[in-house]
Amino acid sequence: MKHISLVIAVVVLGVVGGLLTGCEEVGREREHYRFTMVIYGSPGNPFWTKVVNGANEMADLLDVNLDVQYSGGDAGRQNDIIEVAISNNVDGIGLTINFDDAYDDVVQEAIDNGIPVIAFNIDDSQGAEGNARLAYVGQDMEEAGYLIAQRLIEEGNLEEGDFVVCPVESPEAVYAVQRYAGVRRALDEAGIRSTVLNTGALSLEDTLNRLTQFLLGHPETDAICAMGGMPMEIAPQASRDAGLDIPIAGFDLTRQIAEDIQEGRSLATVDQQPFYQGAFTIMQLYFNNRYGLLPCDINTGGAMVDQSNVDTVAELADTVR
Repeated sequence: MKHISLVIAVVVLGVVGGLLTGCEEVGREREHYRFTMVIYGSPGNPFWTKVVNGANEMADLLDVNLDVQYSGGDAGRQNDIIEVAISNNVDGIGLTINFDDAYDDVVQEAIDNGIPVIAFNIDDSQGAEGNARLAYVGQDMEEAGYLIAQRLIEEGNLEEGDFVVCPVESPEAVYAVQRYAGVRRALDEAGIRSTVLNTGALSLEDTLNRLTQFLLGHPETDAICAMGGMPMEIAPQASRDAGLDIPIAGFDLTRQIAEDIQEGRSLATVDQQPFYQGAFTIMQLYFNNRYGLLPCDINTGGAMVDQSNVDTVAELADTVR
């Protein structure tokens, strides 16, 4: 999967370079398009840093003006940002649809005003039927959940009747619901019980405290399937602090998660390749404006990181991977 993703990246960048070179050769002037990208989290989160790095690198390559805004997890604030972008008549908008129905009206307004909109990282649970966005760039959440749960069952030697806790920052968000649907499908098939734990998204310290307290109160827990980057990062320490030695697997990639896999504290994680999410969103907005090419869905996730390949991604875990 990793090899395929790298090949795709090389091909895409080659096509971009070739198209731009070809256009310059025939004397066609390039437009300096203006795009707005709305991050529903806050600055400083290493996951969003990778999304923004990808978007900025593609914006530099294509010579477009990119305005990155943060909503701090506030859906109302995100709607306000998009309204301002529409009033400023930007050339394209990228957003995360972390809650169904929260952004339907404002996205439709943008589309009605001729502004292309692409969802990245999280899509409406109904896809194009639930929101007027033109495309989605991100992970197939449910399939990824199924794959990582199967991996946890096999390598964690889980058996029928065992119990798995699935901590996640925002259980009601689309990504959490879809990931757990895949995780639970795999666990149910094996006769393994599970529950979702709301760890919040305040800080790693708060996440650590919530998961540790759960494990202390549920010493019968046989494994952890962390459905978000924050609980995945602190799961090994929470397990140790609770006096448990249980298998851990989950989602996303940071330097700490990579080190935990290297040292055998975690089994594996699903890398949804957020750098791609930022880069491909900007690329598709650009070509939609320049050539009228319709944006298409791009599945960026599913790459499994374990001890067999973690060394190749660890160095870039907090910037690109």
